[in-house]
Amino acid sequence: MPTSMAANAREPVIGGQASRHSGRLATLCDAHRRTSVKKSPHRWEINRSSCLSPVGASGDATVAAVSGEMAGRRVLVVGASSGIGAALARAVVARGGSVTVSARRRDRLETLVDEMGSGHAAPGDATIPADARRVAAEAAEAMGGLDLMVYVAGYGVLQPLSGTEPDVWSDVYRVNVIGANLAAGAALEHMERGGLVAFVSSRTVEDANALFGSYSSSKAALDQCIRVWRAEHPDRRFMRVVMGNTLPTEFGDHMNLDLLGEAMEAWERQAVPGGMMHVDDVGAALAEAFTVALDHPEIDFPELKLDARTV
Repeated sequence: MPTSMAANAREPVIGGQASRHSGRLATLCDAHRRTSVKKSPHRWEINRSSCLSPVGASGDATVAAVSGEMAGRRVLVVGASSGIGAALARAVVARGGSVTVSARRRDRLETLVDEMGSGHAAPGDATIPADARRVAAEAAEAMGGLDLMVYVAGYGVLQPLSGTEPDVWSDVYRVNVIGANLAAGAALEHMERGGLVAFVSSRTVEDANALFGSYSSSKAALDQCIRVWRAEHPDRRFMRVVMGNTLPTEFGDHMNLDLLGEAMEAWERQAVPGGMMHVDDVGAALAEAFTVALDHPEIDFPELKLDARTV
């Protein structure tokens, strides 16, 4: 199953996988209360109480205790207003690191910084070159430089290829490809040789999910760009993070349940894995992996894969 999507959305929010739609998934659940798509224990079900949830989910994850393992590390998270980006920012602060959070939603960023009790908010649209440069400069000034930039922002729609309009293609590629490259280029201007640029990609590149072609193809394009970054900057390190299914995030708030049911049936036929990771576990795992990479600047870490266990 795809890691993030917004059904039939036209205006992406760069940070946290949200769209402009005001309707909540709970409303869709109530409207579709008779819908039931039950799957095997590591797949999915639609139900009235949670709408989209892993069958047999165990509840809240345990957040890692505070430590100093990232002390002195300076991290910029682009796409940090919610979801994986916000969880990563919290994990960095919990481990003693310095963090600058960026996304378009200023209020979300300021709330996150207040909750963490640390950090710097740098609102901006990563798909606008001037914003990308300003955010990187603000982050470097606030933290005295950059050791790590993580591009988490992403946008996707749940639509068949035959029904995906040109402006949707443009929106998807603008966020997932153009924004990622602009953010990376801006961050490199403030990053020393031992630094790391990480991009959150998706397992959908390998899965080829039905109804999610624009998103998965954009992530494939991002993956190719990562390879080119390595070729053009052999003295720097670029990591592809292959992300599996993660909840809770905001993308489910905007799903069309009719299309979702159709998509899940197709994914079931394709035997697409459906295990689920908790977003706090993902944030902690990313922070720990990035710590190891930063502690060993002489070693390349080209790829990190995160996926749910299926036992």
